[in-house]
Amino acid sequence: MDFRYKDIKINYQIFGEGKPLLLLHGWMACIEAMAPIYQFFSKTRKVIVLDFPGQGGKSDTLTEIWGVPEYAEMVHSFMQELHIEGADVIGHSFGGRVIIYLASRYEKLFDKIILTDAAGIKPKRNLKNRLKVFSFKLSKCLLKMFTSKEKFEEKVDKLRKKYSSSDYSKLDSNIMRETFKNVINLDLTNSLDKITRPTLLIWGEEDKDTPLYMAKIMEKKIKDSGLVTLKGAGHFSYLDNTAQYLKIAEVFLGGK
Repeated sequence: MDFRYKDIKINYQIFGEGKPLLLLHGWMACIEAMAPIYQFFSKTRKVIVLDFPGQGGKSDTLTEIWGVPEYAEMVHSFMQELHIEGADVIGHSFGGRVIIYLASRYEKLFDKIILTDAAGIKPKRNLKNRLKVFSFKLSKCLLKMFTSKEKFEEKVDKLRKKYSSSDYSKLDSNIMRETFKNVINLDLTNSLDKITRPTLLIWGEEDKDTPLYMAKIMEKKIKDSGLVTLKGAGHFSYLDNTAQYLKIAEVFLGGK
């Protein structure tokens, strides 16, 4: 099924019937990445899943640079179109960013919230990261001194790929690279205490992408929240320990 948002086709699927549950996938993932969750919950309720545009699913690519606010407002418009305000929601990683942004601005948009290995807190820079930033800036400065204007941007782009994260390096368009930079540079820490809905944080104990200290910050700042850690699980905790994850989520969401 398709939803149109500002001339962008958004692919989505609905499974089952009953109380609505919205699922938001992680960065560059797709509907199918959430399969264990929607297959489980669709037995007792209506589950709505969408593909974020410009990422790994069947929605259209972006024609302009977005950030978290643009993705969030697209989801808000989608929910209004489908009349699913007050739905429960589960978000993984980037999907969690979007939920934090929305829940801190629209108090009644969601009922219960599950943030799974959610992004949204700007990471601490360790020595290795600081050295990478310094090396990039120094190399860029040297390029500016010794490279022609015509070749400067091309060489800077190669530098970015060399010193940037694997997520950035995999992106094949300037629009998505700039979108990614907007996404990761927006720190949502100050939005957390504006979330009033009951919130469960489910985290992989071994998560390296959004480390456990981020979950503890979220638990401290979100008023009505609790944290559950899954031993041995990483950033995709719902895949690493599916049975335990689903049982915890089911108990928290309750009802049909």
